[in-house]
Amino acid sequence: MKLVKNLILCMLGLSLASFADNTTMTSNSILLWPEKPLTIPDREIIKDQRVYFVDNPSITPFFPEKEKANGTSVIIFPGGGYIRLAIYQEAFDIAKWFTDRGVAVFVVKYRMQEYGFPAPLLDGLRAVRLVRSHAKEWNLDANKVGVLGFSAGGHVAASVTTRFDFSDDQSDPLSTVSAKPDFAILGYPVISMKAEFTHAGSRKALLGENPSEKLLIENSLELQVKPGIPPVFMFHGVADQSVPVANSLSFFNEVQKYNQQSEIHIYQSSIHGLGMVQGQGSISSWPQALELWLKQNKWID
Repeated sequence: MKLVKNLILCMLGLSLASFADNTTMTSNSILLWPEKPLTIPDREIIKDQRVYFVDNPSITPFFPEKEKANGTSVIIFPGGGYIRLAIYQEAFDIAKWFTDRGVAVFVVKYRMQEYGFPAPLLDGLRAVRLVRSHAKEWNLDANKVGVLGFSAGGHVAASVTTRFDFSDDQSDPLSTVSAKPDFAILGYPVISMKAEFTHAGSRKALLGENPSEKLLIENSLELQVKPGIPPVFMFHGVADQSVPVANSLSFFNEVQKYNQQSEIHIYQSSIHGLGMVQGQGSISSWPQALELWLKQNKWID
């Protein structure tokens, strides 16, 4: 496992050469479940800038320069249909954008189809608890911890946002730390596992071939929105060719009933897996819209 981690970090150093000039990257990832025995052998591999077979989930921190730091943090869940993690395009590329604005970033490698539900949700909840529990040590504001997810990673982030009180392990040493994020950012997210507009690949990878009705309902997040949901920022292409825009619309329709600090941006686009890619029309301006929203809600200056 050590060899795999070192390989990842070396590859990150190559892809983030310009990033290193302005940001301090830790030398090692942090295991999400250090109290549990490691899974050995660790099957994790990188192929085409995507991570597969996560056995030992972790977070990789990126901290802004001290003079820029504002105490806000964002925990990023890359997408990939619960089969892979698009960790470069939907995590590392956006990390610099946030750290340039004084925000600490934590990129999550969460378990996927090899484990199925509830492993990704448990990893997401633990990531929030871990960051919040280290807030003082890492010079963070424990009340400004956000989550961000793209595509299936958006399903993880939205699950954390709506099911923050979920647990199947009362022995978790961090169970007393709140897993409720203070805000959520969802890019072209997978939301429903039940409706006709579900992303079938994500549903199969997460819930298996024949999930029960109970599992489908519990993981259809438009059905899990409740009073107290934190502010949510969403964006999606109206003609998204992979995850139908109805996922975002159905979720936001429920969110706006309880939290009107929230925003949704629907763009004239069919692209999926955008990340921070420019030159794709109006949808490439989503970071500017996000920045205005973050400023309006005083998470950044």
